[in-house]
Order: sequence, then structure tokens, then C-alpha cells
Amino acid sequence: MSGYDFKKEEEVKEFVENLGIEYRFGCYKEKKPEVCHLLGDYLEAIKKDFGKAAKVYKSNCMDYNYGKSCLKYGNYKLIGRGGDKSDPAEALIYFEKGCENNDPTSCLHAGLLLTATGPDITVQRDVPKGYNYLKKACDNKEAMACHYLSGMYLSGVPRNPKEYNPHNLEKNKNIDFLIKPDTKQAFTFAKRGCDLGHIYACANIGIIGGSGFDEPGLFENPVERVVTTPFGNPSDVLLEGVIKGVPCVILARHGRKHQYQPSDVNYRANIWALKEVGCTHVLATTATGSLHENYEPGSLVIIDDFIDRTWGRKCTFYDRTEGGPMGVCHLPMSPAFCAVARNALSTAARARKYSCHHSGTVVTIQGPRFSSRAESLMHRQWGGHLVNMTTVPEVVLAKEAGLSYAAVALVTDYDCWNENEKSVCVSDVLEAFGKNVKKAADVIIDAIQIIAATTDHSYLDSHKELVASSIMLKE
Repeated sequence: MSGYDFKKEEEVKEFVENLGIEYRFGCYKEKKPEVCHLLGDYLEAIKKDFGKAAKVYKSNCMDYNYGKSCLKYGNYKLIGRGGDKSDPAEALIYFEKGCENNDPTSCLHAGLLLTATGPDITVQRDVPKGYNYLKKACDNKEAMACHYLSGMYLSGVPRNPKEYNPHNLEKNKNIDFLIKPDTKQAFTFAKRGCDLGHIYACANIGIIGGSGFDEPGLFENPVERVVTTPFGNPSDVLLEGVIKGVPCVILARHGRKHQYQPSDVNYRANIWALKEVGCTHVLATTATGSLHENYEPGSLVIIDDFIDRTWGRKCTFYDRTEGGPMGVCHLPMSPAFCAVARNALSTAARARKYSCHHSGTVVTIQGPRFSSRAESLMHRQWGGHLVNMTTVPEVVLAKEAGLSYAAVALVTDYDCWNENEKSVCVSDVLEAFGKNVKKAADVIIDAIQIIAATTDHSYLDSHKELVASSIMLKE
């Protein structure tokens, strides 16, 4: 590249043209497969001539057995690029050839096609063959293949996918599995994928809230992900990334523009979406009013129980929604929150010496209005320490999904029961929340490290087993 001034447009154009000439010579005259592949990339990325690029990739795959070119042409056939219509069956042929020529990503794509299910899948399902391709890919350091194999062992692969219900473990015991659930194998492949740098092979921690996590450099490699669920769309896109080495997913409960009031939040879609992307834990922040003198504004509370005063909110996944779980789930709600996650939050708050109450009952009201004074006094008499508008049904749905869920509350006001204090209003809530939200974020960030360092994950199995044992009228 010496001799070119890349600040000058004409010299850049000359360099690009000469690069194409060099690649053509290396491919057609010297017959170097690696240069032919570069020529295909040149035609694709620089010239935007997908038809010619496809011909180069195909020829390089068939004539020189160059695995990476087989992968590229297979992808062209899969998505219908290069002048032809999408043809997954033909794409599979090239993925398999690429795998035979030791391209691990080709092995991954072949395995994914052969194990895929769904109404739009046209390739004949062959799980044993697909498994072997995925295993070869993982053995050759294709991290995503290891992650996918982990998922196969985590849930099992049924012979008939229509018989499988991820929310009905008892029924699943009686179906025929091509690959039986095996948590040890799942962990082995997950660890392999994690070690290879696939962050989502590691345990994911969902964060519901979002405020206080915008410190520059804190959330690494952020990627927005749009997720749809059987229960509709979540409040916003999911923001996936890494916080101090731990994979995390942030979701703004009310939307990033705070466009959803508490009674309009699609709590089911929010929780389902987090579970769908692999979250095992959910840590939440919530603004609360205080119902007790000792729970001062500015302090934190690790909530341990709730009283539900909401109405009309969807509070279960088991309501025969198409695509959702079947049956009737009578879920015990004591304890309401995961003890392990709560302990992580408490430990983090103590370490930072923040003013924090390590237990407290929250009364969740319907909103969006605040309580009357009579209601506030009644909530105190019931034994409530806090009042908010969002914990229910969020905590119920998280538990029903088998997730480890805990919440840290930020006290912003004294509601309206205390005659010696100003009654709650929006401006005061926002001011108090803004001043102290970083405390809650600090506690969650530190708790994430504590959870990630935990080696005993049997409590996660206990959460899932509790849900399975709570389902009646299984279908």
C-alpha cells in the first residue's frame, strides 16, 4: 500500500482498481484458492456485484475445495443472494462440503439447518447428523456451536418437537428424546463456549430498570436486540452486552422514553423476552414511597414480600395464549423473591455501606395515581413498608418463568400518610430518584459479580422444579 495517499480520492480509486487486478491475477493465473476467496470478497464488498461474487465463491469451493468459499456460497443460496432464489437444501450441500474441508463455521451452519424446527423449515430434519456437525464445529473452536449444543442438552431434543413443552417438565419425561436432557453435558458445552468468548454461553443476568447504567465504558459491546413473544412485544428493545465481564441484558420497564404507565406495561412480554434470550436471573430497580418512619427517602430496600392491590393485569403465562405454556399453574409465592439473588444485593449494599434495609414488604397499587391518605394509612396497618406500582405482576411472572428474581427499591418519599411530611408528587419523586439512582445501580452491578462467582446453581433447578410441580390440568 506504500506510495498511495489515501487522503486523495483519485489515489484511493487507483488503489482499489489495482487491488482487483491483483486478486484476479492471483486467482485465475496463479490459481491460489485463498486469493480467489479474496476476489469474491472484493466483488461482494467493493463492487457490490453479488452475481459475480457468487460464481467466484462457487468455483473456488468446487474446484479448489476451499471451505470458506463453500460457506459464503452456501449463505448466498440460503438467503437468495447472487441472482438465485433462496434454496436451503442446496445451501446445506455447500455447508457440508465446507465442513468436510475443515471450515468450522460451515459445520455450524450445516448443524443448525439439520436440527432446526418450525413451519418455515424446508430441510429434512436429521438431529444425529446435525449434532455431529455441531460437535465438529465446537471441537474446532466455533463458540456458537458449543453454545447451541449446551442448549440442546439443557432442554433435550424431542423426536417430535410438537410434543415438547418447556414449561411442563413432568409431561416431557414421558416423550421420546433424540437427545435427553443432561445438565452436566449442558454445562460442559456452555463452559467451552464461554471460554471461547461466546458471552451468551455464560449465565445471563437481566436488568429491569436501566437508569444508572449509562456510565461511559460500563456496558461493553452493547447490541440492541428486537424480540417478539407469544404475549406481544416487550416495553422496548433488549440491550445485550457485558458488565465487568458478565453477560447482561437491560430492559427499560416503561420503555426508554417512559411511554408506558405502570398498568400498561406488558410484564409478560418483558419477562418472557428476557428468558427467551437466555437470562437465568433478573435484578430489578423500583422507585417506592415509604410507609414507615425508619424507611427514609434516599435509602435502599431489598424487598422480600409484597401485597397486591392491582387489578386487571395479566399475572400468569398459563392462560392458553397460543405459543404459551399449557395447563393451570398454582404457584406458591412464599418466598416471593429468590433468596440467593436477594442475598447478593444485600451483600453488595453492605460492602458499599449504603443506607439499606435488608427486608421490606411492598404494597403494589394499580396506579397511575398515587394513594389517598386513607389508603396509605390502610397500607401501613396491613404491615406494608413501601408502596409502588410495578413489583406485581413482575415478580410473580419471573417466578413462574423459573427465574431467579430480586429487586432493590429506592425510597423517594413518604407517600401521604405522614402529616409532618410533604405528600408525594411527581417532581419530588423524580428529584429524589435522580439523586440516588446510582446507589441502586452500584448495588446491582456489584451483585452481578457476586452471582457470577457463585458455583452452586442448584437453586436455579429448584425454581424450575417448583414451577413444574405447580401445574395442574397438564395437557
